[in-house]
Amino acid sequence: MGISDLDGEIASHQLYADPERMHAVFDRLRRDDPLHWTQAPGHPPFWAVSKHADVVEVGKHPDVFIAEPKTFLLDDEDLRVRIAETAATGGKLVRTMIHMDDPDHKKYRGLTQSYFMPANIKRLEAIVQDRARALVGRMLEREDGCEFCNEIAVWYPLQIIMTLLAVPESDHAYLLKLTQQFLAPKDPTLKRDGPEAQGKGAVAREYFAYFGKMLAERRAAPPTDDLGSLIAHAQVDGKPLGMMEAVSYYVILATAGHDTTSSSMGSGLYHLLRQPGELERLRARPEWMPSAVEEMFRHGTPVKHFVRTAARDHVLRGQTIRAGEEVALMYHCANFDDEVFEDPRAFRIDRSPNRHVAFGFGVHACLGQNLARASMRTFFQELLARTARIELLGDAAFIASNQVGGLKTLHVRVTPAAATAKAAQGEGAAA
Repeated sequence: MGISDLDGEIASHQLYADPERMHAVFDRLRRDDPLHWTQAPGHPPFWAVSKHADVVEVGKHPDVFIAEPKTFLLDDEDLRVRIAETAATGGKLVRTMIHMDDPDHKKYRGLTQSYFMPANIKRLEAIVQDRARALVGRMLEREDGCEFCNEIAVWYPLQIIMTLLAVPESDHAYLLKLTQQFLAPKDPTLKRDGPEAQGKGAVAREYFAYFGKMLAERRAAPPTDDLGSLIAHAQVDGKPLGMMEAVSYYVILATAGHDTTSSSMGSGLYHLLRQPGELERLRARPEWMPSAVEEMFRHGTPVKHFVRTAARDHVLRGQTIRAGEEVALMYHCANFDDEVFEDPRAFRIDRSPNRHVAFGFGVHACLGQNLARASMRTFFQELLARTARIELLGDAAFIASNQVGGLKTLHVRVTPAAATAKAAQGEGAAA
């Protein structure tokens, strides 16, 4: 049974703003044509890889399915704009680890890999705890409720990663705006406005202006132990990083380093509130927080897809993918595969095993996943410990992006645990 009538939706940004429609498309894709040759109007053709096993299989063969030359799906107009805006840089806006193949990928990843290992993450606990405490406090101050995504979630991982980079707090809001424009270029409320709104080139130029200045300042100063200095003074093959690679390193940390975690926070709280029984189970069994966080990542899957290009012919699920053809690894789709996840639409805080691919798979698996997990655990532990009740106010809205996204708005109101205890004592005295 063909599903060519869905090709436009499979490639669409707007699909991700409508979760029910998204899941209907995903369910049909996995069931009827799990490795689907997609010919969406106005797009170059590509293979949509929708099954968990196939996403993992592609991840096991980075020599066959390479990261260059394209990371995300681009329609014909996107490609035209990209070619025009990168004419002077060899077709590249940035060159981060996610754009690299080995041997460069291994070399550049190795520069900061130890920084994000569990042993070092433990040394960051005070920073993470401090940010969580302050933001939960902000929620408690808002008796009329708050908009969780933009008032709380975006700031928490942003403040953490910017602290690690030693970026001044006065610049945080500016870099957040650039990140949202860079990762959701089609969302009507987040995309860049004006004559430079078509592509990502204008955003990239602003990133390079900001981080280029920071790079020069860090290189002119003696090395310190912050992440920004580490990158500025790092060497590959005995030479300092080039301007493109060094600034791109800052860009990937400033974007993927926080946007994916904030998206997962919004999704996590949303699903807990939609299934209040799970929220109360988590309050009663805080030892389940690690597995609850994994379920938040699975349901949210902030990175919706990555593109890989076949370097040579390869047979996958009985189909021959030819050299030069593109495959889109549909991570969000794969994380609801019922061959891997029992009752996949259910949100279960104790789901085990939970072999989600929200962090990717293989050599390109997310470098910062340990920090993301620790940050999420800390925030939700703080939130549940200091609240007696969390209410969902109205409907949530989702970002229209097939690249990186999640919830755009989530209005909630919290009742402080201490206030509830005092009220209960007062009622007892009155009785």
